[in-house]
Order: sequence, then structure tokens, then C-alpha cells
Amino acid sequence: MSSAIEDKARRGRTAGHAATASVPRSRAHRPRDVSARRAATPSRPVPRPASRPAATAQPPRMPFVLLVLALLGGALVVLLALRTVLTEDAFEIGELQRENRELSHEQQRLQELVVQAESPDALARQAEELGMVPGEAPQFIDTRTGEVRGGDEGGADSGLPGTGDPGEVDGEAR
Repeated sequence: MSSAIEDKARRGRTAGHAATASVPRSRAHRPRDVSARRAATPSRPVPRPASRPAATAQPPRMPFVLLVLALLGGALVVLLALRTVLTEDAFEIGELQRENRELSHEQQRLQELVVQAESPDALARQAEELGMVPGEAPQFIDTRTGEVRGGDEGGADSGLPGTGDPGEVDGEAR
């Protein structure tokens, strides 16, 4: 009967603390700590798997590390190549800007030469060098009267624009 009481006490422990009164005193004061209880109870062999299954095994890390290093190395090489190309382009841009400045100065110098060559003094000097002589005063025919004006008057004012004294504008002295 004592084993029946012990069985009842064990069942009572799992359901609550009401069964501790029927349990002998030595068992009622047992520590409730699981590790202490396990140490007090005879050890039972715990079934353990012989080896871990292959599905839970971790893959080797070395290929992953090599992949990451290869990617980083490739990125570094690409960055170096890109920087080299950009530096080369920067030198080419600098050279083209310098060439553009030189050509701009040359264009300005040539424009100044054209302005000087188009001046009236330069044109008169070049005409003399070519053997040209100043022309006589032009002659004009008045179609209403049939009269010829200008010509022999030697540049005298014939009443037409451009035939008077160069110091006069519209018959008035400057």
C-alpha cells in the first residue's frame, strides 16, 4: 500500500500541492529545483541521436568568403579603371580648353587685322600702291530736264548728295 500512496503523492505533485500531507516527511521536504530533483533521482539514459542529420549541417563558409573577397576585388579593379579613365578625360579636357583659348586669341587678332584693313586710310593707301588714282566727280543726268550736272566742276557741289565739300553735311558746314 505504501507504493499506492507514493504513486498518489507523485500524481498530486503534478496536479498541485494538496498531496504533500499523505507523503512521508522525507519526501515532503524535497527541493523543488529541477536540477536538484534530477540529481536526487536515479539517472536514466537519455536517448540521443547518433549523428546529426545532413539537412541541418551548415554549409562550408570558405566558398562564401572567397566569393565576397572576389566581389570586393572586382569592385576595386572597376573603380581603379573608372578613375583612370576620368583622369585621362580630365587631362584631355584641360588640353582642349587651352587650345580653345589659343584659337580665341588668334580669332581676335585676325578680326583686328580685318578692321584695320577695312579702314578708309588703309583702303586709300592700298589703292595708291596698286596705281589707282582718285576718281573725278561723278556726272548725273536730270531726267526731267535732260541737263547734265557735276563732272567738270571738280567735285563742286552739284546739289546731289555726296558731290559737295566733304566738310559739309546737307549744305551746312561742320
